[in-house]
Amino acid sequence: MVTFSIGRRAAAAWLSVLALAGVVCGCAATPPAHVTVRPAAVSAGTGCPPDVTGGTAAASTARTTVLWPALGRAGVPWRSVSRGWILADLARSAAASGPGTLFLVSPGGQRYRLGPAPASAFLEDWSGDGTHALFLRQSLKSTRTPVIVLDLQTGQASSFTVYSTPYNVTASFSRPAGTAILVLAGTTGGGYLPLQRFSLTGARELCYPFPQAGIGDVNYQENANGTAIVVSTLDGMEVMSSAGQPLRALATQYAPGTCQMLNWWNNDSVLAYCSGQLLAFPLSGGPPERLTTGDFLGAWHLPSGTYAEAGACGSTWLERLNPDGTATTLTVPGALGGGRVQPLGAYGDQLPLQVAGGCNRDPYSFIEWYNPATGVARPVLGGPAGGGYVADAILFQAS
Repeated sequence: MVTFSIGRRAAAAWLSVLALAGVVCGCAATPPAHVTVRPAAVSAGTGCPPDVTGGTAAASTARTTVLWPALGRAGVPWRSVSRGWILADLARSAAASGPGTLFLVSPGGQRYRLGPAPASAFLEDWSGDGTHALFLRQSLKSTRTPVIVLDLQTGQASSFTVYSTPYNVTASFSRPAGTAILVLAGTTGGGYLPLQRFSLTGARELCYPFPQAGIGDVNYQENANGTAIVVSTLDGMEVMSSAGQPLRALATQYAPGTCQMLNWWNNDSVLAYCSGQLLAFPLSGGPPERLTTGDFLGAWHLPSGTYAEAGACGSTWLERLNPDGTATTLTVPGALGGGRVQPLGAYGDQLPLQVAGGCNRDPYSFIEWYNPATGVARPVLGGPAGGGYVADAILFQAS
């Protein structure tokens, strides 16, 4: 089976939701093995003790310079880079070895070639000021994961390492500007360490009280203005301030382990999949808004309606959610059956989509802008738009 990268944060959420819903390749649902031991919470603001984090508060750092062509970087209209732009890592093919090439793509489809991406690393996030990209270099043979911060304007990269079990760490820039990095790392026992915040140079600044060590499948997301962080735990979803102050619990009316956080519905509500339902939970703790039932991996609202990514048997597709609670499957140009159609977010009346092969022997991956109201799609990078295979892509300020 051909495997592909969809961005480390998106991949973690995607795979965990598919496992929960029983829609991975093979269509067999397997209940996750959760760890139910809940040790005492680590207080916020104190920093994680070495026996919990696998090291001291100081992280080793290194700085390198990537050889980027000055001409490509100089041609980027940096002051115009804002909402609607896409940052993508483009490889020559799905099987190509070596580093890919980073591109910026404007809402109008203009492509700007920046330079090589860090080798053997996955594009995780894009800072809110548009100037830095975040990468993770994960290995099955190491419990230390390099976190790489790349300056998109200069090509200079710095890195530090964090403790984690292999291939079980996610990271993101803090909101709104990207002045720090949030890291969620797994443990050898199948749980997770407390969420941590690092400076851009690797100094640990804060250990959050959620999730607690030993908890099973979890995820986190910070809202766009940086006022709240939501962490999904075995017992539901916990809301805390960016400073780590616990605020309230969400989804308490559902059985433990039955809710999976997906994406932001708006700045004050988070979308989650709970017991076969797609729900938007207000951060205030009020009752959730029920969108529909079924196996969905995310939803986005446009002027023309609400659209969701549905999944089954290793493939995903786009559906329009109807007012009566039903859904209509959309035919997206360029997407083939058994592949994947993944929205990167929403912008205006369009959805930027990463269209890729799924469990097949003919892998492809490209980005296109899709207007679901008209059915028109416009490829902008990879495949039909200049060739190549899009390994990872991020819409600016998609959260």
